[in-house]
Amino acid sequence: MIRTFVLASLFSVMPVLAGGTYFTPDQIQKEVYNEVLPSSGTLWITPERRSEAEALLGKNLMQARIRYKYSDGRYLWTLSEIGKEKPITFAVVTTPDRIERIEVMVFREVRGDEIRLPQYTAQYQGLSLTEDGQLSGHVDGISGATYSVRTMQKIAKLALLLQRWASEEHASAT
Repeated sequence: MIRTFVLASLFSVMPVLAGGTYFTPDQIQKEVYNEVLPSSGTLWITPERRSEAEALLGKNLMQARIRYKYSDGRYLWTLSEIGKEKPITFAVVTTPDRIERIEVMVFREVRGDEIRLPQYTAQYQGLSLTEDGQLSGHVDGISGATYSVRTMQKIAKLALLLQRWASEEHASAT
């Protein structure tokens, strides 16, 4: 009886460990581009871009540049953002002004990793960025994963904004 109480007490105070690495950069690149070797790009964050991104995200954007992969109008962004306490790393595939796919690559938080499930990520497919900086469709939340859900929504918005800038740069270069 005492041993059962002690074990139950230990399990109630031990943190639940969620998360892990779900995709490496090479794995996601191979899935997105098959055997095609995509080009690499660097998007420099000018003061004007920084202001626009910060207004969209509601927080400071610290990067001076963001690297990406692209081929045939498809962009692959690897972006990290703090969830509740730790960074979550995402892969976002965008096509002209739409999200094609979003995946959790690395989840480091204690809870909220349900956002990695295909049933959840499928909601983002086809969404775009509206003129007022919102996603074009409703995204359901997950009870107990509020910070993770908000973080994924921020990353989705940022990827769409970055894709717009990268497309503009590519169009002006041709």
